[in-house]
Amino acid sequence: MINYLFHIMIPMIVSNVSHIVFVKKNKFSRLTIPISTPLFGANKTWRGFVVVSTLNGVCFWLINLFFPLFASLEALIIGAFLGLAYMIFELPNSFLKRRLGIASGEVPSQNAWLFMLLDKCDSTLGVAIISKFIFNFSWFETLQLFLIGVLIHVFFSWLLVFLGIKKRF
Repeated sequence: MINYLFHIMIPMIVSNVSHIVFVKKNKFSRLTIPISTPLFGANKTWRGFVVVSTLNGVCFWLINLFFPLFASLEALIIGAFLGLAYMIFELPNSFLKRRLGIASGEVPSQNAWLFMLLDKCDSTLGVAIISKFIFNFSWFETLQLFLIGVLIHVFFSWLLVFLGIKKRF
């Protein structure tokens, strides 16, 4: 699994940090169309799906050029698919928050720690599960990937808040 961490984590970091910067600078504003405001809120937009999937695919492909694991087109598709999985697995958490009356981008007044934990785990779980099947990981390796992913997500969330790129952890 260690061989694959580089292929999985670096593209995820690059694509997600880039997306946060694009949101902050309002890049690709034509894509800021909510997927479904009633279901997921106004912050889950097509821009996130397009940017994260595309950049993740390109970054995965670039890494694969230097450290080949897959054919070139296959690497691009796998990377884009992992980026898409990341975005799709954010949706149930957003759906739950909307059902509980928590507005998009807001922190709940009760159980804030639980929602913070969910925010760091939801997309990471998706990437870990999809990676299990793409890379033929054991369930133990999948759990390791998930835990490493959560730690990386927490670290970069903290770093982006510290640098003033994100508003909150």
